[in-house]
Amino acid sequence: MDDKALNEDWSNLTGMSAQGAAAYIYEFLVTLKLSEKELAALEEDLVKWRHRIALARSRGMSDLAEEAEQKLQELITKINTIRDETDHLQTKIAKMQRQLPGLSARERSIDPDLLLQELQMIIEDHEGLAGGSP
Repeated sequence: MDDKALNEDWSNLTGMSAQGAAAYIYEFLVTLKLSEKELAALEEDLVKWRHRIALARSRGMSDLAEEAEQKLQELITKINTIRDETDHLQTKIAKMQRQLPGLSARERSIDPDLLLQELQMIIEDHEGLAGGSP
């Protein structure tokens, strides 16, 4: 199985109940919210490191400014990675959420064979009552 197939499988809710699918989606939403919080914290750190770079340069500490710039680049890389992951996660969650109405509809759908059996039982009961009375 290729990577694309693996990535698609976890967002396919076929065979799940609507309630089970909702719980499954909820877990992804929790992961998304945690990632968003981590992203916000990293963006705050980004502001601090930019300030540190400016401060080091203003005091003529070029080696300290270079170290701070390396840290800044690491943060930017990490932020970009988490943004990509959260964007991908948001897309997958939206895909799964669009499947929920179909799952609910399938649970509410009528089984024609079962309905036919129930109607036949009602008719037989009704005929038995009608046939037995004068």
